Amino acid sequence: MKSISLVLGANKATLSGPRSKQHRVRQNARAFAKRLRRAGFGVQKWSKISNKHFAAVAAQMKDENVGDGRIAEVFSAARTLCETYGNDSISPTNDVFGVRRGTIANANSKAVAPGFVQGAIDKLENEHGYEYGPRCAAQIRLQWELGLRREESAKVDLVSDWDRQGRTLHVQYGTKGGRPRTLVNLSDRQQAALQSALPFVSLSDRPGIHNLMPEGMGDKWQEKLSYAARLCGFTKEESGWTLHSNRHERFHTMYLAHTGFQPPNQHPSVEAFQQAAHDKAGDEWPRLDAEARDEIEVTAGHSAGRRDVSDAYLGSSQ
Repeated sequence: MKSISLVLGANKATLSGPRSKQHRVRQNARAFAKRLRRAGFGVQKWSKISNKHFAAVAAQMKDENVGDGRIAEVFSAARTLCETYGNDSISPTNDVFGVRRGTIANANSKAVAPGFVQGAIDKLENEHGYEYGPRCAAQIRLQWELGLRREESAKVDLVSDWDRQGRTLHVQYGTKGGRPRTLVNLSDRQQAALQSALPFVSLSDRPGIHNLMPEGMGDKWQEKLSYAARLCGFTKEESGWTLHSNRHERFHTMYLAHTGFQPPNQHPSVEAFQQAAHDKAGDEWPRLDAEARDEIEVTAGHSAGRRDVSDAYLGSSQ
């Protein structure tokens, strides 16, 4: 716990602006501190952070296929904490860390192949050598079918937040930035994925709240899930895909279902995409593209109109 002082520093720092903004800054600064610890650095004060620490966190996040926009968000908070504690030595731009300003767009699709993820789920469901295999399989299926983040798939409360008759799921735990959202009009496949996860429901450490982690496991569960991913080759090194690729595939599927044509990152260029979209939908393609993006952005846990978010999953259509 060498860098715990960074976390305490983030919690105690005197920040300006609305409380909601301060909350996001502290949350992202803590994320930076925890990543720095994972990278093996023992620095304990924000006043001692340097560009090499930012570079190490950038490399780690890129290795995990985290988009540049998310990295920039974390870096903005970390810079704020550095400045708060009198440290003005950090590069004011992210270019030096290989992070592009103002974009999280990925030119190439990172969506997992459906056959691969189904094979991974089948393997874990029948993995007798790992006691958590079936539980991990259920969570991976939720990531794939509903587009849940890995932490959301572990912390979702199916007892209180899944309305089977109304076909909705309220996602409020483990969300990015603490922003809840409700998934509506769940398909039969999505309902079946939620049903398959019910045997793994347990009480959390908060009274009256359930999740899909073993009772008392807490955040250490993510290590168990990462081990399961390695067991079935769900890693960038072995297959080229990570668990986050499930989310990419979900939004790819949503886009195709709404528009009838493939998203931009399935084409060699924007021009090729626009031609293919026009061939399929004529002059209606921009409207269909915009509608699909709005829906995906909301499903992903953001506001409609956040094209930087949909660009990350689909590629830019312009």
